[in-house]
Amino acid sequence: MSYLPISINVKNKNLLIVGGGKVALKKLQGIIPFSSKITIIAPSICQEIVSTTEIVILEDIYRKKYLKDVFLVYACTNSEDINKQVLKDAEELGVLCNRTDKAEESHFHSLAIVRSNNIIMGINSINKDCKGLVAFKNELQSFFNHKEELLRNKEQQKGKVYLVGFGPGSPDLLTKRGEKLLYQADEIFYDDLLDSSALNGYPGQKIYVGKRRDNHSKQQSEINEILFQSAKKGNMVVRLKGGDPLIFGRGSEERFYLEERGISVEIIPGISSAIAAASYANIPLTHRGISSSVAFGTAHGKNSYKILESDTSVYYMGAKNIVEIAKKYLDKGYSPDYPVGLVHNVSMPEQEVVKTNIRELANGTVDIKSPVISIFGNTVNYQSIMKKKIED
Repeated sequence: MSYLPISINVKNKNLLIVGGGKVALKKLQGIIPFSSKITIIAPSICQEIVSTTEIVILEDIYRKKYLKDVFLVYACTNSEDINKQVLKDAEELGVLCNRTDKAEESHFHSLAIVRSNNIIMGINSINKDCKGLVAFKNELQSFFNHKEELLRNKEQQKGKVYLVGFGPGSPDLLTKRGEKLLYQADEIFYDDLLDSSALNGYPGQKIYVGKRRDNHSKQQSEINEILFQSAKKGNMVVRLKGGDPLIFGRGSEERFYLEERGISVEIIPGISSAIAAASYANIPLTHRGISSSVAFGTAHGKNSYKILESDTSVYYMGAKNIVEIAKKYLDKGYSPDYPVGLVHNVSMPEQEVVKTNIRELANGTVDIKSPVISIFGNTVNYQSIMKKKIED
């Protein structure tokens, strides 16, 4: 494609439209927001054009003399011969011409325009797919309108903190509500449980407050106070939390701290890592005839985890302690073949799924990578169980 997409300064430049019908009207509507020096010439001009103010209308046949001192001309008649003549005259006089009936012969193309408060975007189609171009233009315009509405409405959210569940890691699993708030936020506090590059599309200031085992950039008490001070300054604050804020996410602690100090807080739920792990690893947490109950626990510290009395048990975090948990299952009389599913980096491109049992875990023969979601229960092998039932 040889057409260079540029913006042209038409201030105090004369623009001419040759033609007075629907095509000319459409061109007029596209350029009138950018110029106050527009002339339209045609023997017959439609009423919609005639009623347009701040333009010059000449009811006359086209002549070459009308191109004098013209910067751009649009050939918009229903006559191929006249449009061809306008283009020929324009080339002789060094005037840029857009011929609507033969775009490939034009000196320039009129772009589809998308506008926002501070952005004007022009879009063209390489293969002149007009229908596709219009659809894409409308999609972009809707996007800009939506973003501008969000920014207009953020004033009422000043001084408020939103605890937003980001989900297990993939930006695709963030809720629409969470995405809207991220776009509105003045400050975004995030941790290790998500890829920070996923935040590049949001205008707010990004502040890292990650907490990894033996490597805390901020203690929880510090995070509480940072959120408070930010909201106190009148910022609209989003605190991103991996998974769901209220499942091992300390969301209730942060909410209590802030509300005790007069800060309004709202919690936006997210897809918990356990739910995502089950879906992505094809390990149902419940299954008719195999499991009718599920329990969630943490394997983060040896003093906090315990054997969960449930058909299916899910343990968050604590990759270093999974072996000890497996031993506890053996000590409690579970079969050494009791299934376990390990899901590393849930929902991310590098996700890994390992299906094993408590004997192999207890023996230390399984490579356990962090972060991990561990699922203990017969549903890990539900497919083989179902096949056996069919065979029987």
